[in-house]
Amino acid sequence: MTTAAENPITPLDRALVAANNDPNERRKYYNVFLQSEIYLATHNVPEKEERKRAEVGTEIQPIILESEGVRYVMIFDTKERLSAWAKREIGFVGMPGHALVEMASPDMRWALNVGTEYTKIFSVDEIRSLKEFLAQSQIKQIKITEATRAIVGAPAKIPDSLVESLTKVLSKNKEVKEGYLGQVYYKVAGEKPHLALVLSVDKPSRALMEAINTDIGVAIHGLLGEGEYMDFIADESNPLFSVIVKTVKPFYVR
Repeated sequence: MTTAAENPITPLDRALVAANNDPNERRKYYNVFLQSEIYLATHNVPEKEERKRAEVGTEIQPIILESEGVRYVMIFDTKERLSAWAKREIGFVGMPGHALVEMASPDMRWALNVGTEYTKIFSVDEIRSLKEFLAQSQIKQIKITEATRAIVGAPAKIPDSLVESLTKVLSKNKEVKEGYLGQVYYKVAGEKPHLALVLSVDKPSRALMEAINTDIGVAIHGLLGEGEYMDFIADESNPLFSVIVKTVKPFYVR
């Protein structure tokens, strides 16, 4: 029998309990899920532990169980829970919750943490809603020219929760060397000062940056004020890149 010490409650468990007790907490639960590391049970046992990005095209063969004509992908929020459910050597792939959402089949349901008191079934409609939720990003990848007039400086105040969330997500992306938060004001009608996130990244391919952009968008969801957004700059040829790097100290260093 698995004891509480062997199966400690996780942040996702707490969010689920809160959501079950109060429907207003469901959005928070989904946000926690999107940021959580999720493990898919797979048929193939990899030689080493794998972590996938949403853009990786490698085929994944998840274990699918069928009950009363309905098919479920088996997912867990810890490797220990997956192993306890399988009761044998089993393959698995770890990925952020949002990567799982992006890769989800439109006719497949998920069975989360089966074998624990925090089991949850994700319906097809829920998964579709999560895809829509992901589209609501507060991140903008900007392109400017030398003719663009902008004022750059250090933000007067950055919420601790924002820095904490960004630091956590950047630490999971090993390609990121440094992270900076500056403030930018474009001299264009209707614009106002806003944050700009600058990342120094090893070999920043388009696919990699799109994946990191999604990671960040999920991590900061709800942490900016109404109508606020944050620029995302990782292109060293962007004129703002060098200005911000010289103006502010990095809040994150690998």
